Amino acid sequence: MEFDLRELLLIFGPLFIAAILMHGYWRMRNNRNTLKMALDKTYLSRPGEDTGTDDLSMFKAELPNGGARVIRVEPAIPEGKDVPVLMEPVDLKVDEERREVATEEALQDALEEASEEALQEISEPVLDDVSEVEKAPPAPMLDQPELFIVINVMADDEYFDGQGLLETLVETNMNHGDMNIFHRLDDNGFSEFSLTNAVEPGTFDLDDINSMQTPGVTMFMRVHELADPCHVYEELLNVATVIAEELGGSIQDQTRSVMTSQTIEHCRQEIRDFQFRHSA
Repeated sequence: MEFDLRELLLIFGPLFIAAILMHGYWRMRNNRNTLKMALDKTYLSRPGEDTGTDDLSMFKAELPNGGARVIRVEPAIPEGKDVPVLMEPVDLKVDEERREVATEEALQDALEEASEEALQEISEPVLDDVSEVEKAPPAPMLDQPELFIVINVMADDEYFDGQGLLETLVETNMNHGDMNIFHRLDDNGFSEFSLTNAVEPGTFDLDDINSMQTPGVTMFMRVHELADPCHVYEELLNVATVIAEELGGSIQDQTRSVMTSQTIEHCRQEIRDFQFRHSA
């Protein structure tokens, strides 16, 4: 049986290709743990030749991975010199009892020093006169809301007589005191409301009260400083009413407008609203 070239290729071609693949696989298995490098033999030393260098200096060519060649390796410590020693050997075992005693002594010294400093600060005089501290006014509170109620009692005629005004104020329990004006005091001596002269500077000179004349008086109360401002407001109205009736005058608000029943009630409501908003 005769075969033409095409049939031969079809028969032996796959066998040839399989043989090549098998050979390649065999070589790969035998050489997979072997690294082959093509080095320039002119830079290698010959067997038995004394080069006077160490093994690193034999690699004079550039390394395959692109690293720089080693020119010379200097010794870390020059010949003839001793290796420097950082410190003498240290015993790491510490006596626990001695350390505890040292710690307790240090704490005791610190406590005694702090106690002496505290006693020294307390013993230092702050003010020579203690009464100055008692008389010093309290520091004002920041952003404390305030409300003042002001009432004027103006004479129907031109003036109030000084002596008659003084007698009326005494009858209504008004006391001449701080700032040379009159005050209604509570049981603790605290001023609930005050009365000033309508003429500047607003003070009353008791030594000259007989010859004094004034067109009116101004009464005011500090709502924000009172525990019961509604009650104090009623007392203020009572004193204003007595002055107006006995000396002949009219009760007016802070704008010098005549106070009506509606105006009086408006002040009462303003005080109640203030208490509701700012009561503790």
